[in-house]
Amino acid sequence: MNPAFFDAVSRAVASERIDAYRQQDGAEPRVTLARYVWNMALCEALYSPLQVAEVALRNAQHRALSERYQTEDWFSAAEPHLLDWQKTKIAEARQNVAAQGKSVTPGRIVAELSFGFWTGFFNHRHARTGLGYFLARHTFPHAPGEERDMIKQDTRWKRIRDLRNRVFHHERIVHYTDLEAQHADLVQVIGWISPELHELVQPLDRFPSVLQGGLHPWLAKLGHHWPHTTPPATPEPVKTESTIAIVPAPLNAMHGASTPFGHRWGGDVFPLSPEHLAALTAGQTLALDVQSEYVAFIKTTAESAKLEQAIKVNLKELGYGE
Repeated sequence: MNPAFFDAVSRAVASERIDAYRQQDGAEPRVTLARYVWNMALCEALYSPLQVAEVALRNAQHRALSERYQTEDWFSAAEPHLLDWQKTKIAEARQNVAAQGKSVTPGRIVAELSFGFWTGFFNHRHARTGLGYFLARHTFPHAPGEERDMIKQDTRWKRIRDLRNRVFHHERIVHYTDLEAQHADLVQVIGWISPELHELVQPLDRFPSVLQGGLHPWLAKLGHHWPHTTPPATPEPVKTESTIAIVPAPLNAMHGASTPFGHRWGGDVFPLSPEHLAALTAGQTLALDVQSEYVAFIKTTAESAKLEQAIKVNLKELGYGE
Protein backbone atom coordinates (compact mmCIF):
# COMPACT_ATOMS: atom_id res chain seq x y z
CA MET A 1 0.00 0.00 0.00
CA ASN A 2 0.98 3.65 -0.31
CA PRO A 3 0.55 5.34 3.09
CA ALA A 4 2.38 8.48 1.91
CA PHE A 5 -0.26 9.18 -0.74
CA PHE A 6 -3.11 8.60 1.72
CA ASP A 7 -1.50 10.83 4.36
CA ALA A 8 -0.91 13.62 1.82
CA VAL A 9 -4.55 13.55 0.71
CA SER A 10 -5.72 13.54 4.34
CA ARG A 11 -3.64 16.62 5.10
CA ALA A 12 -4.88 18.45 2.01
CA VAL A 13 -8.55 17.63 2.54
CA ALA A 14 -8.58 17.42 6.38
CA SER A 15 -8.26 14.14 8.21
CA GLU A 16 -11.66 14.58 9.89
CA ARG A 17 -13.36 14.69 6.49
CA ILE A 18 -11.49 11.66 5.16
CA ASP A 19 -12.04 9.69 8.37
CA ALA A 20 -15.81 9.96 7.87
CA TYR A 21 -15.43 7.58 4.91
CA ARG A 22 -13.50 5.08 7.01
CA GLN A 23 -15.43 5.10 10.25
CA GLN A 24 -18.44 3.12 9.08
CA ASP A 25 -16.42 -0.12 8.91
CA GLY A 26 -12.75 0.75 9.44
CA ALA A 27 -12.00 0.51 5.73
CA GLU A 28 -8.45 0.31 4.41
CA PRO A 29 -6.93 3.52 2.93
CA ARG A 30 -7.62 2.67 -0.71
CA VAL A 31 -11.29 1.91 -0.03
CA THR A 32 -11.59 5.05 2.09
CA LEU A 33 -10.28 7.26 -0.71
CA ALA A 34 -12.39 5.43 -3.30
CA ARG A 35 -15.49 6.21 -1.23
CA TYR A 36 -14.43 9.84 -1.03
CA VAL A 37 -14.04 10.06 -4.82
CA TRP A 38 -17.25 8.14 -5.45
CA ASN A 39 -19.05 10.56 -3.14
CA MET A 40 -17.82 13.46 -5.28
CA ALA A 41 -19.01 11.68 -8.42
CA LEU A 42 -22.46 11.11 -6.92
CA CYS A 43 -22.72 14.76 -5.87
CA GLU A 44 -21.61 15.90 -9.32
CA ALA A 45 -24.24 13.66 -10.93
CA LEU A 46 -26.95 15.12 -8.68
CA TYR A 47 -26.07 18.70 -9.54
CA SER A 48 -28.19 19.02 -12.69
CA PRO A 49 -31.49 17.63 -11.29
CA LEU A 50 -31.03 19.63 -8.09
CA GLN A 51 -30.37 22.81 -10.07
CA VAL A 52 -33.41 22.27 -12.29
CA ALA A 53 -35.65 21.49 -9.31
CA GLU A 54 -34.60 24.65 -7.48
CA VAL A 55 -35.03 26.94 -10.48
CA ALA A 56 -38.34 25.31 -11.44
CA LEU A 57 -39.77 25.64 -7.93
CA ARG A 58 -38.96 29.32 -7.43
CA ASN A 59 -40.21 30.34 -10.89
CA ALA A 60 -43.42 28.32 -10.55
CA GLN A 61 -44.12 29.92 -7.18
CA HIS A 62 -43.28 33.36 -8.56
CA ARG A 63 -45.81 32.88 -11.38
CA ALA A 64 -48.48 31.60 -9.00
CA LEU A 65 -48.04 34.48 -6.56
CA SER A 66 -47.94 37.03 -9.40
CA GLU A 67 -51.29 35.71 -10.64
CA ARG A 68 -52.76 35.68 -7.13
CA TYR A 69 -51.83 39.31 -6.46
CA GLN A 70 -52.11 40.47 -10.09
CA THR A 71 -48.57 41.88 -10.10
CA GLU A 72 -45.03 40.59 -10.50
CA ASP A 73 -44.13 42.75 -7.53
CA TRP A 74 -46.13 40.48 -5.26
CA PHE A 75 -43.36 40.89 -2.68
CA SER A 76 -45.02 44.16 -1.63
CA ALA A 77 -48.62 43.11 -2.19
CA ALA A 78 -48.21 39.89 -0.22
CA GLU A 79 -46.31 41.48 2.66
CA PRO A 80 -49.13 41.08 5.22
CA HIS A 81 -49.11 37.33 4.51
CA LEU A 82 -45.35 36.84 4.61
CA LEU A 83 -43.49 35.68 7.69
CA ASP A 84 -41.06 38.10 9.34
CA TRP A 85 -38.00 36.13 8.26
CA GLN A 86 -39.23 36.15 4.66
CA LYS A 87 -39.71 39.92 4.77
CA THR A 88 -36.13 40.22 5.99
CA LYS A 89 -34.86 38.00 3.17
CA ILE A 90 -36.70 40.09 0.57
CA ALA A 91 -35.24 43.31 1.98
CA GLU A 92 -31.75 41.78 1.88
CA ALA A 93 -32.32 40.62 -1.71
CA ARG A 94 -33.30 44.15 -2.75
CA GLN A 95 -30.17 45.53 -1.12
CA ASN A 96 -27.91 42.92 -2.74
CA VAL A 97 -29.29 43.59 -6.22
CA ALA A 98 -28.91 47.36 -5.74
CA ALA A 99 -25.36 46.93 -4.39
CA GLN A 100 -24.44 45.19 -7.66
CA GLY A 101 -25.42 48.33 -9.55
CA LYS A 102 -28.46 46.65 -11.14
CA SER A 103 -32.04 47.82 -11.25
CA VAL A 104 -34.20 46.07 -8.67
CA THR A 105 -36.66 44.02 -10.73
CA PRO A 106 -38.94 41.17 -9.61
CA GLY A 107 -36.94 38.69 -11.69
CA ARG A 108 -33.68 39.66 -10.01
CA ILE A 109 -35.24 39.46 -6.56
CA VAL A 110 -36.52 35.96 -7.38
CA ALA A 111 -33.03 34.86 -8.42
CA GLU A 112 -31.45 36.40 -5.32
CA LEU A 113 -33.69 34.67 -2.78
CA SER A 114 -32.42 31.44 -1.26
CA PHE A 115 -33.82 27.96 -1.82
CA GLY A 116 -34.94 27.93 1.81
CA PHE A 117 -37.09 31.00 1.18
CA TRP A 118 -39.16 29.16 -1.41
CA THR A 119 -39.43 25.82 0.39
CA GLY A 120 -40.44 27.81 3.48
CA PHE A 121 -43.86 28.44 1.96
CA PHE A 122 -44.84 24.85 2.74
CA ASN A 123 -44.13 25.41 6.43
CA HIS A 124 -47.07 24.86 8.77
CA ARG A 125 -47.02 28.57 9.65
CA HIS A 126 -48.15 29.31 6.11
CA ALA A 127 -51.15 27.09 6.69
CA ARG A 128 -52.52 30.01 8.70
CA THR A 129 -51.69 32.60 6.01
CA GLY A 130 -53.23 30.43 3.30
CA LEU A 131 -50.19 30.72 1.03
CA GLY A 132 -48.98 27.22 1.82
CA TYR A 133 -52.14 25.52 0.61
CA PHE A 134 -52.43 27.90 -2.36
CA LEU A 135 -48.90 27.21 -3.60
CA ALA A 136 -49.20 23.45 -3.05
CA ARG A 137 -52.22 23.48 -5.37
CA HIS A 138 -50.83 25.82 -8.05
CA THR A 139 -47.08 25.07 -8.18
CA PHE A 140 -47.49 21.43 -9.25
CA PRO A 141 -50.15 21.42 -11.99
CA HIS A 142 -49.07 17.99 -13.28
CA ALA A 143 -49.01 16.20 -9.91
CA PRO A 144 -51.71 13.74 -8.83
CA GLY A 145 -54.40 15.48 -6.81
CA GLU A 146 -53.38 13.81 -3.55
CA GLU A 147 -49.80 15.10 -3.96
CA ARG A 148 -50.87 18.74 -4.29
CA ASP A 149 -50.95 18.90 -0.53
CA MET A 150 -48.98 21.34 1.61
CA ILE A 151 -47.93 18.81 4.25
CA LYS A 152 -46.74 16.26 1.69
CA GLN A 153 -44.84 18.92 -0.23
CA ASP A 154 -43.29 20.20 2.98
CA THR A 155 -41.91 16.73 3.74
CA ARG A 156 -40.72 16.23 0.15
CA TRP A 157 -38.95 19.58 -0.17
CA LYS A 158 -37.31 19.31 3.23
CA ARG A 159 -35.63 16.11 2.02
CA ILE A 160 -34.66 17.73 -1.27
CA ARG A 161 -33.29 20.78 0.53
CA ASP A 162 -31.26 18.64 2.94
CA LEU A 163 -29.81 16.64 0.05
CA ARG A 164 -29.12 19.82 -1.92
CA ASN A 165 -27.31 21.41 1.02
CA ARG A 166 -25.12 18.35 1.56
CA VAL A 167 -24.27 18.16 -2.13
CA PHE A 168 -23.56 21.88 -2.52
CA HIS A 169 -21.51 21.99 0.69
CA HIS A 170 -19.38 18.99 -0.31
CA GLU A 171 -20.62 16.73 2.47
CA ARG A 172 -20.93 12.96 2.56
CA ILE A 173 -23.95 11.25 0.98
CA VAL A 174 -22.40 7.93 -0.04
CA HIS A 175 -23.54 6.30 3.20
CA TYR A 176 -27.23 6.96 2.52
CA THR A 177 -29.11 3.75 1.76
CA ASP A 178 -32.02 5.52 0.02
CA LEU A 179 -30.15 7.63 -2.54
CA GLU A 180 -31.91 5.87 -5.41
CA ALA A 181 -35.32 6.73 -3.94
CA GLN A 182 -34.31 10.33 -3.18
CA HIS A 183 -33.13 10.79 -6.75
CA ALA A 184 -36.38 9.31 -8.10
CA ASP A 185 -38.45 11.70 -5.94
CA LEU A 186 -36.36 14.64 -7.12
CA VAL A 187 -36.82 13.86 -10.81
CA GLN A 188 -40.51 13.13 -10.31
CA VAL A 189 -41.29 16.48 -8.72
CA ILE A 190 -39.61 18.29 -11.62
CA GLY A 191 -42.14 16.60 -13.90
CA TRP A 192 -44.98 17.71 -11.63
CA ILE A 193 -43.88 21.31 -12.20
CA SER A 194 -42.98 21.00 -15.89
CA PRO A 195 -42.99 17.86 -18.06
CA GLU A 196 -40.74 19.71 -20.50
CA LEU A 197 -38.11 20.32 -17.83
CA HIS A 198 -38.39 16.70 -16.81
CA GLU A 199 -37.60 15.70 -20.38
CA LEU A 200 -34.78 18.26 -20.61
CA VAL A 201 -33.00 16.95 -17.53
CA GLN A 202 -32.97 13.31 -18.68
CA PRO A 203 -29.93 13.53 -21.05
CA LEU A 204 -27.92 15.25 -18.29
CA ASP A 205 -28.86 12.83 -15.54
CA ARG A 206 -25.94 10.44 -14.99
CA PHE A 207 -26.83 9.66 -11.40
CA PRO A 208 -28.32 6.17 -11.96
CA SER A 209 -25.22 4.94 -13.80
CA VAL A 210 -22.82 6.44 -11.23
CA LEU A 211 -24.76 4.82 -8.38
CA GLN A 212 -25.06 1.50 -10.19
CA GLY A 213 -21.35 1.53 -11.01
CA GLY A 214 -20.57 1.31 -7.32
CA LEU A 215 -17.16 1.57 -5.74
CA HIS A 216 -15.20 -0.64 -8.11
CA PRO A 217 -14.40 1.93 -10.86
CA TRP A 218 -12.90 4.26 -8.28
CA LEU A 219 -10.88 1.47 -6.67
CA ALA A 220 -9.47 0.72 -10.11
CA LYS A 221 -8.56 4.37 -10.75
CA LEU A 222 -6.65 4.49 -7.48
CA GLY A 223 -4.95 1.16 -8.16
CA HIS A 224 -1.66 2.64 -9.39
CA HIS A 225 -1.13 4.17 -5.94
CA TRP A 226 -1.24 0.68 -4.42
CA PRO A 227 0.83 -1.39 -6.87
CA HIS A 228 1.71 -5.00 -6.14
CA THR A 229 5.40 -5.09 -5.20
CA THR A 230 5.47 -8.89 -5.30
CA PRO A 231 3.34 -11.32 -7.23
CA PRO A 232 0.31 -12.31 -5.18
CA ALA A 233 0.50 -15.75 -3.67
CA THR A 234 -1.70 -18.44 -5.15
CA PRO A 235 -4.63 -18.74 -2.79
CA GLU A 236 -5.49 -22.01 -1.17
CA PRO A 237 -8.64 -23.67 -2.51
CA VAL A 238 -11.69 -22.42 -0.70
CA LYS A 239 -14.66 -24.61 0.07
CA THR A 240 -17.57 -23.60 -2.10
CA GLU A 241 -19.93 -23.62 0.85
CA SER A 242 -18.20 -20.50 2.21
CA THR A 243 -18.34 -18.45 -1.00
CA ILE A 244 -21.48 -19.63 -2.76
CA ALA A 245 -24.99 -19.28 -1.38
CA ILE A 246 -28.37 -20.10 -2.83
CA VAL A 247 -30.71 -17.11 -2.66
CA PRO A 248 -34.32 -18.29 -2.80
CA ALA A 249 -35.73 -14.90 -3.87
CA PRO A 250 -34.56 -12.38 -6.52
CA LEU A 251 -31.71 -10.26 -5.14
CA ASN A 252 -31.23 -6.55 -5.78
CA ALA A 253 -27.49 -6.37 -6.38
CA MET A 254 -27.36 -2.57 -6.31
CA HIS A 255 -24.97 -0.70 -4.03
CA GLY A 256 -25.83 -1.22 -0.41
CA ALA A 257 -27.69 -4.46 -0.95
CA SER A 258 -28.00 -6.89 1.93
CA THR A 259 -26.49 -10.12 0.61
CA PRO A 260 -25.95 -13.59 2.14
CA PHE A 261 -22.39 -12.42 2.86
CA GLY A 262 -23.35 -9.11 4.49
CA HIS A 263 -23.06 -5.61 3.06
CA ARG A 264 -21.37 -5.39 -0.35
CA TRP A 265 -20.42 -2.39 -2.46
CA GLY A 266 -22.03 -2.72 -5.87
CA GLY A 267 -22.73 -5.92 -7.73
CA ASP A 268 -24.30 -7.48 -10.80
CA VAL A 269 -26.96 -10.04 -11.62
CA PHE A 270 -26.24 -12.45 -14.48
CA PRO A 271 -29.28 -14.31 -15.85
CA LEU A 272 -28.22 -17.69 -17.27
CA SER A 273 -29.76 -18.71 -20.58
CA PRO A 274 -30.38 -22.32 -21.68
CA GLU A 275 -27.16 -22.04 -23.73
CA HIS A 276 -25.23 -21.13 -20.59
CA LEU A 277 -26.71 -24.06 -18.71
CA ALA A 278 -25.94 -26.36 -21.62
CA ALA A 279 -22.31 -25.20 -21.55
CA LEU A 280 -22.08 -25.94 -17.85
CA THR A 281 -23.49 -29.43 -18.27
CA ALA A 282 -20.96 -30.03 -21.07
CA GLY A 283 -18.15 -29.36 -18.60
CA GLN A 284 -17.39 -25.84 -19.79
CA THR A 285 -16.80 -22.82 -17.56
CA LEU A 286 -18.69 -19.51 -17.62
CA ALA A 287 -16.68 -16.29 -17.19
CA LEU A 288 -18.64 -13.34 -15.74
CA ASP A 289 -17.42 -9.76 -16.27
CA VAL A 290 -18.37 -8.00 -13.03
CA GLN A 291 -18.64 -4.23 -13.62
CA SER A 292 -15.61 -4.28 -15.95
CA GLU A 293 -13.46 -4.78 -12.86
CA TYR A 294 -13.53 -8.40 -11.67
CA VAL A 295 -14.06 -11.76 -13.36
CA ALA A 296 -16.01 -14.54 -11.67
CA PHE A 297 -16.12 -18.12 -12.97
CA ILE A 298 -18.90 -20.68 -12.73
CA LYS A 299 -18.38 -24.37 -13.32
CA THR A 300 -19.95 -27.62 -12.26
CA THR A 301 -18.29 -30.29 -10.15
CA ALA A 302 -18.28 -34.05 -10.17
CA GLU A 303 -20.69 -34.07 -7.27
CA SER A 304 -23.29 -32.34 -9.44
CA ALA A 305 -23.62 -35.21 -11.95
CA LYS A 306 -27.20 -35.96 -10.99
CA LEU A 307 -28.14 -32.29 -11.29
CA GLU A 308 -26.43 -32.07 -14.67
CA GLN A 309 -28.40 -35.06 -15.92
CA ALA A 310 -31.65 -33.44 -14.82
CA ILE A 311 -30.70 -30.20 -16.57
CA LYS A 312 -29.86 -32.12 -19.75
CA VAL A 313 -33.27 -33.76 -19.73
CA ASN A 314 -35.00 -30.40 -19.30
CA LEU A 315 -32.91 -28.78 -22.02
CA LYS A 316 -33.69 -31.61 -24.39
CA GLU A 317 -37.40 -31.14 -23.72
CA LEU A 318 -36.97 -27.43 -24.50
CA GLY A 319 -35.36 -28.28 -27.84
CA TYR A 320 -31.73 -27.50 -27.11
CA GLY A 321 -30.30 -30.80 -28.33
CA GLU A 322 -28.68 -33.66 -26.49
